[in-house]
Amino acid sequence: MRNLWRSLYPKLEQLSTTGVYAIAFLLIVLIGWLDYSAGSEIAFSFLYLLPISFVTWYASLRGGYFVIAASLAVWLVTTRLTGEYYHSEWTRYFDLGSRLAVNLLIAFLLNELKLALQLEREMSRRDPLTGIFNSREFRAQLGQELQRADRLSYPISLMYIDLDNFKQVNDTRGHSAGDEQLKRIAQVIGGIIRKTDLFARLGGDEFALFLPNVDRASVKYVVNKVEEAVSREMTALASPVTLSIGVVTFHSPPLSVDDLLNKADALMYRAKTAGKQRAMYFVVE
Repeated sequence: MRNLWRSLYPKLEQLSTTGVYAIAFLLIVLIGWLDYSAGSEIAFSFLYLLPISFVTWYASLRGGYFVIAASLAVWLVTTRLTGEYYHSEWTRYFDLGSRLAVNLLIAFLLNELKLALQLEREMSRRDPLTGIFNSREFRAQLGQELQRADRLSYPISLMYIDLDNFKQVNDTRGHSAGDEQLKRIAQVIGGIIRKTDLFARLGGDEFALFLPNVDRASVKYVVNKVEEAVSREMTALASPVTLSIGVVTFHSPPLSVDDLLNKADALMYRAKTAGKQRAMYFVVE
């Protein structure tokens, strides 16, 4: 059962809003038919929670409210057609109000749970200090990007960035100042890259920037923009931090994410040993 749900869940996530509503209203009609067929002896009205929960989770809370209204309307019609007995009409509408209150509460709580899970999922993908992708999320998305590059046959480039003299900042100004500079650098770089680029903090003072459909000539332009923007920011902060960057360009996708990262990492260390504050390039045809 668990394996069935794991295989089904991604498909449900990909449903369009129209598809979600279509499934929900088919369920409402089916449950109404079951209620009518069973008469007043067996109640299937609790099953209306299925389409209500389905739309609330996969569409929106407002959609859930709409489905609640539709479900209660079908339930009300069904009780009249089956001749379900109430001592008075007020009793029928009290029952309707009680069902409405319970359904609204369940939809609201389910939506709050969904929002909490979405927030937790987003936080697990982000570096808590800078707000950009963390290493795990970067690797996961990088794997997808490599598959896309292979399918569409375009070049890719990766910048592996290490901050020079960052330990000096921590030692002389304190870790809070170092954290602030990490955040400022992430903001500066994040503000000049494209939406299609992937930017992450790999840990400590190391960052990575993946650039899809960018060849060697284009990546040099990006590197210069990054260096100039960070230099201006660090100068304004009177900081000694500079960048050592390893840049690798693949005209055909690498064998793996590790292959790509390791090559760029090795180039970054060459830049540091060569005197820091520079970029080293390598192209794989």
